[in-house]
Amino acid sequence: MSSLDVRQIVPAKRHEAIYQALDKLSTGEILEIIVDHRPTPLKYEIEATRPGQYSWQDGTNGPTVFSANLTCKAKIVDVRPIIEKGEEPFDTIMEAVSDLEETQPLVILAPFEPVPLEGVLSSQGFAYDAVALEGGDWRVSFSKNI
Repeated sequence: MSSLDVRQIVPAKRHEAIYQALDKLSTGEILEIIVDHRPTPLKYEIEATRPGQYSWQDGTNGPTVFSANLTCKAKIVDVRPIIEKGEEPFDTIMEAVSDLEETQPLVILAPFEPVPLEGVLSSQGFAYDAVALEGGDWRVSFSKNI
């Protein structure tokens, strides 16, 4: 389990720091977030923007320190380093797809919106949600239509 104490981060940048840390987790890994207020709004934001990708467990409950443990349920594949090396990430992605559990979400982090991949996985029964990140990168979440 890793911890991220955001109490010293400017409030406007806290969620960004948390999301960056969450995107580095492997399936089953836990991130403990430590804050100076009850993190309930963050819980609802994660449930709304990343449905099914993390489970939430409340930890310390104040009065000055609050925490929560977030367990990664998704398979997250960051293809940016592969592309930076000039290599093709398609096989890595398809291997991740073949390793997915029935309802497990797949998340792809890429330096551009992977439109061809969205088409390929859509034809295999996946719905997707593509979100542009700061700096021009993309986070695309795929879930199996059940």
